[in-house]
Amino acid sequence: MDKAELRRAVIARRDAIDLDVRAAKSAAICARLVELMEPSGAAGQRTVAVYAAMGSEVDPAAFAAAAAKCGWRVAYPCMLSTSDAAACGQRMCMRAVSAGDASETPFIAHPTRAFAAMDVDSDHFPIVPAKALDMIIVPLVAFDRTGARLGYGGGCYDRYLPTVAPECLIVGIAFDEQRVDHVPTDAHDLPLPNIVSA
Repeated sequence: MDKAELRRAVIARRDAIDLDVRAAKSAAICARLVELMEPSGAAGQRTVAVYAAMGSEVDPAAFAAAAAKCGWRVAYPCMLSTSDAAACGQRMCMRAVSAGDASETPFIAHPTRAFAAMDVDSDHFPIVPAKALDMIIVPLVAFDRTGARLGYGGGCYDRYLPTVAPECLIVGIAFDEQRVDHVPTDAHDLPLPNIVSA
């Protein structure tokens, strides 16, 4: 099965999970993520990047709220316009969002839409350098026992993850139903060091 076929099959399997089951599994995954957080304290404010769930994805919103309550700065992906992406070699950046602003943030409300730098208030939603992240939560379509990850095919995280600091905790999250025997990979596909599923 090639990547496109596998992607369609696993998304269909994920879509078929009962809504209440999906919510319970998301809550269990968020609780496990909270356990992985290092306390924010003497080392200064810590920063985690999460994502806004689309469709039937694991929803990390409860984890984002818990992280903010613990004093962590929370950042979300913001897709970049073609010209901005060409200038920096990335298709997305991470922007800090305060807890009270998450529901009205354009790049959270429209996670796949590209935004030019001038479209987003950088004073209100500052770009967080990749090297400043202490933890990043990565969405995925499918995974296998080796940590291989199948994403949505845009390569955004494949380009972004190599730019984070070596000590940044990288965690993919998924439902157990997204586990497959083998994820086909290309040379640019990086395995995830940690995957939390339920």
